[in-house]
Amino acid sequence: MYSSYENYQYNSCISRGICSINPRITALQTIIVLYLRLFANYANNFDINHETQIFILNTISITIFNPDFNEDSFLFAVKNFKTKFSELLNKQNNSKNDFEEEKATELFKATSNIIDAIKFGEKVLNRAQTNLSTEVRDLYNIMLLVIKNLSINLLELEEYDQTFEPAFEEIVKLLSSINIGEKEVIKLKSKIVEATNIDNELMALIRESQEEKYGYQEIKEVSFSTSPSKAVLVVGSNIRELENILETLKNEEIDVYTHDDMMLAHTFPKFSEYPKLKGQFGLGLENCLLDFATFPGPIILTKNSLHNIENLYRGRLFTTDYTSTPKGVLKIENNDFSQVIESAYSSKGFKKGKKCESITIGYNYKSITKSIQDKIDNGFYEHIFIIGLDNYSLENRTYFEKIIKKAPKNVLIISFSYSNEKDNLVHINSCFDYYSLIKIFNYVRNFNLQTTVFIPKCERHSISQMIYLSNFEKTQVYINKCTPIILNPSLMNTLKKTFDIKNTTLVKKDLEEILL
Repeated sequence: MYSSYENYQYNSCISRGICSINPRITALQTIIVLYLRLFANYANNFDINHETQIFILNTISITIFNPDFNEDSFLFAVKNFKTKFSELLNKQNNSKNDFEEEKATELFKATSNIIDAIKFGEKVLNRAQTNLSTEVRDLYNIMLLVIKNLSINLLELEEYDQTFEPAFEEIVKLLSSINIGEKEVIKLKSKIVEATNIDNELMALIRESQEEKYGYQEIKEVSFSTSPSKAVLVVGSNIRELENILETLKNEEIDVYTHDDMMLAHTFPKFSEYPKLKGQFGLGLENCLLDFATFPGPIILTKNSLHNIENLYRGRLFTTDYTSTPKGVLKIENNDFSQVIESAYSSKGFKKGKKCESITIGYNYKSITKSIQDKIDNGFYEHIFIIGLDNYSLENRTYFEKIIKKAPKNVLIISFSYSNEKDNLVHINSCFDYYSLIKIFNYVRNFNLQTTVFIPKCERHSISQMIYLSNFEKTQVYINKCTPIILNPSLMNTLKKTFDIKNTTLVKKDLEEILL
């Protein structure tokens, strides 16, 4: 995908020497989960209005397993929790639950200041360490990761004025399972699998909404070149927000570039109508420290894209996210981009521009599925390999190039990352389209062949997608190495033990195991 930069390797997490979450922050995040669990109890007994649901979803999205969560974000969340709880208690005076009110009072008291909150969070963590097995603790954490993905996807669907009530109900169910201290692994596994099914329904609804608004995806050439002009960089995956930005800037002398997952927007016909949308800039999320530092204009971090900003330069970072903004990041309220425009004009912009190689992204679903069917109908395939999206690290590239080269001829390879001229390979350059993997997987299941899915890239979709895929017969799932901040060794062991998800190792060893 990033052919212009394929020999350059860089990782923000490694460069900072910080690939885990500070224990103090973990304790504070534990407190937030306690508040969410308390809300789940109320949601099981009383009607929770839409405004409160959105508050819950936003809080989950910005707090759970977020390496940039900080004390200011914690205080912001707790303040809002207390306000919401007070509203609920006032509305429900005639049917209030004394036990729940007592728990809320205890939690309010324990979070009156940061020091007490950290101590209380550590106490809760220690109690879980003593009372729960490692596997159950890990399954709770996997639940929370799936809850986070459901929340972000549900909020994205809201951008298109739609909702999907089963998704919020599933979030409440999972939080309730933690509340009652469910310890039976089979029951926890079943609930997690059901939630990943809902999550994939949600992703399908998002895609339908996008296609209805922006047209069906098409194959598109995306430029990595820059032009002499003032410029803005838009980061994240929420293409609805990109549309708002382009509409605001359409009469300004300011060019717009996308970063990381936002490249997907280029595949929708609607965005070809905006001449100010020039192309893609940078190497992606793993390289955001370098990308952001070299971009000569303001950077807009759309919802749920406040990644790795703790060590970034200050002054030209803006966000539309629902949170207390980190120091040096300016909040955009009510789609008012006036500060962004002012910052763009006062920044140096691109003086000369630079010519870089363009890439072609996107795919035609009907054409690809026909190609797959023709190969299976005319061939002798006994096994299908599906290689998902990648971050194109040197280690990954070497591994998957070898997998493609050494896979026997009776294996049909469907690759979303790496291309090769082999007769048994179908290449789908779907860019950052994570849903496309599920869509193609659901199609190839019709052929009832043994299928191995490789997940090369660890990001927020990974765990939910892996669990969804692993639940089907004749399907194996392998994942490449993840940084501990996304998937620590203990969680990986539980994924392997409970869901039979495996780590990639050596190509020869993995092929022997897969093709037994």
